[in-house]
Amino acid sequence: MRFRTVAASGIALAAMLGATGCGHPSYDERMQYLDKVSQEGIDYRVKLYEQKTAPSKDACAIGYELLDQSPPRDDDLGSTAKWLDRVEEAYIKSCMTGELKPKPDVDGVDAVTAVPITAPPAAPSASASPAT
Repeated sequence: MRFRTVAASGIALAAMLGATGCGHPSYDERMQYLDKVSQEGIDYRVKLYEQKTAPSKDACAIGYELLDQSPPRDDDLGSTAKWLDRVEEAYIKSCMTGELKPKPDVDGVDAVTAVPITAPPAAPSASASPAT
């Protein structure tokens, strides 16, 4: 009788862990999230140009604050401050540069590879049709 109780408890625990997932998201999942946030930064850059606003650090930071996000955890207890800072940095740098993966900057979110802001980014051509 005792064996059945232990076995049932073990099966219930395994089912619960399987349903909720154990541990934190993988490195690849977190990097995919950074790519997504970076793309959202680039999209906000386009919106800034549409409003005739230069994509500055301050303007991009406002865009990040408006972002409705839920980054994946980076450890078993939740999201660390370092991870959340990295997510914000990815957004702001991509917004400032127009690049998905700007070069890192040791001083924080100041982008090293700024794209000149002399002209707005080119929009995809509506006349281009996919090859058939």
